Amino acid sequence: MGTHIVVDAGAHLRQVCATALLIGPILGCGETVEYPKTIPVSGKVTHKGQPVPKGTITFQPDQGQAAVGEIQPDGAYTLTTFNQGDGALPGHHRVFVIANTADPTKMPGSSPGWKPPKDLVPKKYNKVETSGLETTVSEDKKEHDFDLP
Repeated sequence: MGTHIVVDAGAHLRQVCATALLIGPILGCGETVEYPKTIPVSGKVTHKGQPVPKGTITFQPDQGQAAVGEIQPDGAYTLTTFNQGDGALPGHHRVFVIANTADPTKMPGSSPGWKPPKDLVPKKYNKVETSGLETTVSEDKKEHDFDLP
């Protein structure tokens, strides 16, 4: 005598369908998000002719999402708005740079070896309202260098 297993195929199918209905909205069913057009932007940030070795540069458009780039040791940056390295929205931008010696792995007062950060560029460049830096992003102008005095 053998053992007989009865499989209820209908119950299994219902379970698979119920799972698909729950997971489908979470996964987004392959929908793609349409972002506004961006233009690749890169450049160099220098201070008194020397590369700014770290920090961030931000391009704030008159309307829309800002683009941010991490400044590399040679002062170079590439902007990202929506996806890594996609650039910035076309048009007029106000620009600001935040660059200091802060160590993100150390907390003030609680980490051994913590030192107050030293600014690598004058403080006026840390805010969009005071930097005075402006540029226009277009297909004809994708390279944007800034030499801060």
